[in-house]
Amino acid sequence: MKKLLYILVLFLPFLSFAQLNQKDANGKKQGVWQKKYPGSNTFIYKGQFKDDKAIGEFTYYYESGKIKSIIKHLPNSNLSFATFYFENNAILSRGFYENNLKDSVWYSYNLYGALSSKETFEKNQLNGEAIIYYTEGQIDNNVLIPLSISNYKKDTLNGLCTEFFSTGKIKKKGVFQNGLKDGEWLEYHPNGQIAQKAKFKIGNLHAWVYNYDKNGLKISEVFFQNGTRLIGKELDLFFENCTKIGIDPND
Repeated sequence: MKKLLYILVLFLPFLSFAQLNQKDANGKKQGVWQKKYPGSNTFIYKGQFKDDKAIGEFTYYYESGKIKSIIKHLPNSNLSFATFYFENNAILSRGFYENNLKDSVWYSYNLYGALSSKETFEKNQLNGEAIIYYTEGQIDNNVLIPLSISNYKKDTLNGLCTEFFSTGKIKKKGVFQNGLKDGEWLEYHPNGQIAQKAKFKIGNLHAWVYNYDKNGLKISEVFFQNGTRLIGKELDLFFENCTKIGIDPND
């Protein structure tokens, strides 16, 4: 009996090793899989498969041996919850995957633990609201101030976009259509007064652009037609033509 136990103890490591990185007769990954960095004893990842599908918890590593990410595959589901780490063990980002594609809300952090962004994904593309945050002073002052709030559709800016000063006051706002600025855009001074009113058409400045000082007084106005600035006789001629054919020069 003692001899049998001795033999089992002696060969158990080799038996265990033989069960790693296995594929069945159909070529599908089964059981525990591990992979190491070339020429190193440090693992790239450790995890488990069933019928070629990742199950349970997968752990990925930096070459230093520190944990790079932990992916938890939810049972009887195509969902996985992922947490990525900086090499100092601080959380880098976290969120869900569906069918191995980013999905729903993802949170990202800086090296010191401050929240840097909150973004909505669908099928690995930004789709919905995306918020970028000021990180300086966030933890010490226990405040969360957005730097920008944008909206996306299939990885392209669509809808209202607002930028903020670090005080929380609005710095700039306007609308994107298919990734291009469209319609009226407003810029503000830090005191809340409007600094500029501009209109865009298919991404180009179009019509009057008005600039104001911090007291609200208009200091300049410039006219654009589809991104081209018009001045002098060229501007006069353009307005004359608009009057003749009965169109609004701002359209």
